[in-house]
Amino acid sequence: MFLDERSANLLKLLQHSPISKMKELEAQTGLTRRQIQYGLSKANDWLQFHGYQPIQYNREMGYSFSETIRDEELNVKLTKRNYIFSETDREKVFYLMILLSQEELSVYHFQTITGVSRNTVLKDLKRLKEKNRDISLKIQYSKQDGYVVIGDSRTKRYIIERLVHDVLNSPNSEWIMECIWGNHEKQISSIRLQLERAERKLGITFTDERLHELSYLFLCTDQLIGKGEELQADQSWAPFVATEEYKLVEEMTGTNAFQSVWSETENLYAALHLLSMNRTKDISPLKDDEVIQHLLQEIVEEFERLAFVHLKDKEQLCQQLYVHFKPAYYRLRYGLPQMNPMTGRVQKVYPELHHLTKKSLWVLEKEVGCPVSEEEVAYFTIYFGGWLRRQGTTLDDRKRAIVVCPNGIGISNILIYTLRELFPDILFLDVLSVRNAAEYPLSYDLVFSTVHMRTKAALFVVPPILEMQDKHTLRQQVMQELYGYTTESVDVAALLKIISKYATIHEQDQLEKALKSNVYTHTPKITQFSLKEAEKPVLEELLNMQTIQLQQQVSDWKEAIQVAAKPLVDLGTVEERYVDAMIEAIETNGPYVVITPGVAIPHARPEQGVRSLSMSLLKLDEAVDFAPDKPVRLIIILAAVDNDSHLRALIQLTQLLNDPANIEEIVSTSDKSVLMEYVQKYSKEEAE
Repeated sequence: MFLDERSANLLKLLQHSPISKMKELEAQTGLTRRQIQYGLSKANDWLQFHGYQPIQYNREMGYSFSETIRDEELNVKLTKRNYIFSETDREKVFYLMILLSQEELSVYHFQTITGVSRNTVLKDLKRLKEKNRDISLKIQYSKQDGYVVIGDSRTKRYIIERLVHDVLNSPNSEWIMECIWGNHEKQISSIRLQLERAERKLGITFTDERLHELSYLFLCTDQLIGKGEELQADQSWAPFVATEEYKLVEEMTGTNAFQSVWSETENLYAALHLLSMNRTKDISPLKDDEVIQHLLQEIVEEFERLAFVHLKDKEQLCQQLYVHFKPAYYRLRYGLPQMNPMTGRVQKVYPELHHLTKKSLWVLEKEVGCPVSEEEVAYFTIYFGGWLRRQGTTLDDRKRAIVVCPNGIGISNILIYTLRELFPDILFLDVLSVRNAAEYPLSYDLVFSTVHMRTKAALFVVPPILEMQDKHTLRQQVMQELYGYTTESVDVAALLKIISKYATIHEQDQLEKALKSNVYTHTPKITQFSLKEAEKPVLEELLNMQTIQLQQQVSDWKEAIQVAAKPLVDLGTVEERYVDAMIEAIETNGPYVVITPGVAIPHARPEQGVRSLSMSLLKLDEAVDFAPDKPVRLIIILAAVDNDSHLRALIQLTQLLNDPANIEEIVSTSDKSVLMEYVQKYSKEEAE
C-alpha cells in the first residue's frame, strides 16, 4: 500500500515531534484543518495496514504517535512510485477523486497524486470540464468547497460505473486503483465476501470481471453516501423491495463491510445491479419467468427468419441465452450501463451476423421502450454465432444481398420475403432506398432492385411483385451469375402435347397454369421463416365497402392519389401530409408504384403521417397516366405502421393481382360487391 506525499510528511512530522496540536500542525505545514484531518486518516490506514498502532488524539495534548519506527524502514515503505500517468489515466484519476473524495480538493491534490505540474493539471481539468458539457454535469471550483461535480445524481452514478469499468480493465489499473482506493483494501475484501455469500444464496455465479466490478461499485456507493451524495428515489424500482436480491442487499449493507447508512433507494439501486450483472450460472428456471421466456422465443424466431436458418435444440439455446438475457433485460429496462470490451472486434470480424442479430432484437426494443446498445447486441451475436458453429451452420460462405426500392416499406418488404423464399442460400441483409444503398456500410455481392442503379455488385432489376414467370426468369439469371450455369427450361406447351397423346385433357388452360406454377416455383409460398401471419389482419379487414371507391375519371395521377386516399383521411387513419408524401415520392423517384400493368400501390413511410394500418382502393373507368407508358385504373393506397403488420394482407393482395384475369374483371365491373367477393375469396384462400 502506498501513501501520498502529504500524508507521509504528516506521519514523519509526528514521528519526530511526538505531540502536536492542530494549530501547530497548521502553522508547520500550511494546510487547512480539513486537509490535515484527511491526511492523518490516510496515515492511520497505512499504519494499521503495516501492523502499527494508529496516531492517537487527545483534546488537551493534541496528536501523538507512540510507535517507534526506524527511519530507514519508514523511508523504504514511503518510497514514492515513479509511474508516469498518461493523459487518459490522469483524467480517470482526477474525475474519480472529484466524484468520491470527501476532502476539499485543490490543484495541489492532483499534483501530489500524479506528480505533474500545476499547468498540466489545469489543462487536464479544463479538458475534463469540456467533456462534461455533453452529459449535463458541471465541474466547478470554489475556495470553500474545492473542486466538485454539480448535476443529476443518476448521471454521476452512470459516470462512476463507466470509470470503474475502464479503470479495472486498464493496463495501468494497479496504479490508478492505488491512487483512488489504496487505503480501502480491507473494505474491498469484506464487500467481495458479502457478494460471494449473495451468489450462493441466489444460486448464481457472476463472471469474475463482474464480481470484481461489483465490489468496487458497492464501495463507491458507500463513499458517495458518506459524502452526502444520495440518489433520488425512483418509483419504478419499488417492486424490487419484495425480491430476494433486495433482502440480501439490505442484510449486506447493514454489516461492518460498509461504513455509511444506506437508504431504501440505495439498496434498491444495488439490488438492480445484482439482477443486471452478467453471470456464468443461473439455476433459476426459465419457465418461471414468462415475460423473459416469451421474449427469448420471439428473438430466436426472428433471428431464424432474418438469417434464413434453422436453429436446432432451441429450448436448450433459450436456456443458455437466459443466463445472459435476464440481466440484459433489467439493464435495458432500468437504464443501467453495460460495457463490453469485445464489441469492436465482434463488429469487425462478424459484421453480417452482428447486423442480423441487431435487427432481430427489435422485439426486445419494443418491450423495453429503448434501443439495444451495440455492447448488448455484441453479446447476443456471440451467443448466436456460437450456436451456429456448434450445429455446423455458417453464414460466412453465403452470398450477401440487399434489396433496393425507391421509397416506402410496403412493397419492398413483400419483395424481400418473396426473394428470401426463392433464394434460401442467399443472406439478405436489408431493404434500402436508393440513397441509403449508396451509403450502406456492409459489403454485399448482389443487388435486387426495382429500379436501375449504379453498383459494383451484380444487379438484378425486378418488378415489385414477382409473378410465376418472373420468379423462373430471375432464378435462371441468379444461378448463371453465381454458378455459371442454369437449369434447363421446361417447355410446358410441348409437355401438354405429350400428355394429350395418352390422356384426355378436360381443362387445358387450368392444367397449363398448374404446370407452370409447379415448374417455375421451387419453394412454397409461405415457409417456417415467414412471419406469423395469423397475428396480422387479413385483406378483407382493411379493404371494405367503406374504403373501396368506384369513379369514372380523374384529371391526373395526383388527383387519383388524393381521391383514393380520401376514405383513410376521413377515417383518421392517415394525415393529409401522408397524401402529400406519396405524391412527393413519385415526383422524386418516378412511377415505381405501378407494380403491374393497370395497377398502382402508392405508399410512403409510416412516420410521414400514418396513424394506424389501413388500405383503400379506387377503381377508375378511364385510365390515368402515371407516366406516358403507364396507364392505371386501380389505385390501392397502403398505409403501413411498421415493417410487418401489413404483410399478411399484402400477400393476399399480390396473389389476387398475380392473375391478370382477376384484374380484368375488377376493372370492368361497376359493382362494389364484385370487388368485395374477390377480396373475401383471397382472404380465405391464403388463410386456409
